[in-house]
Amino acid sequence: MTTRPGPGDEAAASDQRQLVQDWITLWQSELAALAVDREAHETWQAMLALWAGAASAMLQAWPHEHPDRRAGATAEAGAAPAAAAPDPRDAAIERLTRRVGELEARLSDVERGNRGHGAGRPGAGRGRGTARHRPG
Repeated sequence: MTTRPGPGDEAAASDQRQLVQDWITLWQSELAALAVDREAHETWQAMLALWAGAASAMLQAWPHEHPDRRAGATAEAGAAPAAAAPDPRDAAIERLTRRVGELEARLSDVERGNRGHGAGRPGAGRGRGTARHRPG
């Protein structure tokens, strides 16, 4: 048996529908205002940056699984620790470090008056408008 809704039930359903519609309209206007609020954008960006930093730190601290042992297991006695994965930036840093050393040596030679000698490259002082120092 089904019962038919009475006049009071229809009025209550209509009131609920109106309340839901008003609630949706209110939140749509709030979200629209939030979307154009510069301070809200800055706050969200700062919060997301903090979350990203925290997530990155957690991932770096997370124990890594190795095929030959379970996560977090300690290395066997006497076993060599696993080498860090090579970073392609390491080679560039090493190359730049060597180059800075070479340039420092050349600058030191120039300051001592030994232009072109011991500069690390043959002919380093030539062709750039500098006079070549010749011992007399």
